[in-house]
Amino acid sequence: MTTTTITQLDDFKEPLASISSRTTSTSTLYTLADSTFFNPTRTLAVNSRGIGAFRLPIPSRETEIAIQNADGSDAYISTRDKLWSGNCQGNLIRTDYFFGPNREPILRLLQTSSILPDEVKVTGQWTSRTTRFAMPDGQEYEWVYGKEKTDGRRTNLLILRSVNPNVNVKDKVQGEGKLKHRQVAQLVRGAETRTSGTSRCTAGNGGELQMDEGAMEGQLDVAVVVATCLMMLKKEVDRRRLIQLCVIGGAGGGS
Repeated sequence: MTTTTITQLDDFKEPLASISSRTTSTSTLYTLADSTFFNPTRTLAVNSRGIGAFRLPIPSRETEIAIQNADGSDAYISTRDKLWSGNCQGNLIRTDYFFGPNREPILRLLQTSSILPDEVKVTGQWTSRTTRFAMPDGQEYEWVYGKEKTDGRRTNLLILRSVNPNVNVKDKVQGEGKLKHRQVAQLVRGAETRTSGTSRCTAGNGGELQMDEGAMEGQLDVAVVVATCLMMLKKEVDRRRLIQLCVIGGAGGGS
């Protein structure tokens, strides 16, 4: 388990945020069917190195993750206090993190007018990599995995989209209703955008975080997008560690 504090620097008005997460399993990749309406107006570079496949199942030793503006200046610094700590404390967001299935993190918004911090409720399934979270006003968002191909080269994506539970759109192919989504952000991890020194096989590596501020409509703060994006990367690390534990346990049981 990890403790992470994100410090927001002078480029922004809010001072601090804190991030963490937990583990899920695999799911189907989404294609960019809704990307026609996605207009990225702001980008941040998330410089997370993640972990490789062949290592002991210990937490990542990366204690700082720099999140930078497009001009290279620092926007946030994600700092882990201890390798084995579970909760996160900051001035903007506090995250309580629990390792293991069906124990989703809880994000608390501290800079509100409420006496008690507002909660961002995170939900997911052990059998799916899709993770949904609900803002205090009830608006829901979800992170899903996607991919796109350009000139025969595949780019891995983490896509954040809003979910409108009250509007169903008729699926003309399947003849079934489905929730209406609007893409608001994506983490692009291609050959030119993923964190330097990492590869497609790295778990929890960063990339270029693109955000459509118009689609966010003032209802979703950039700090929450960054926090939940890092949460998803931490989930990847935990999934990889779980696989490594299973491999070691299988090898030990077979000896």
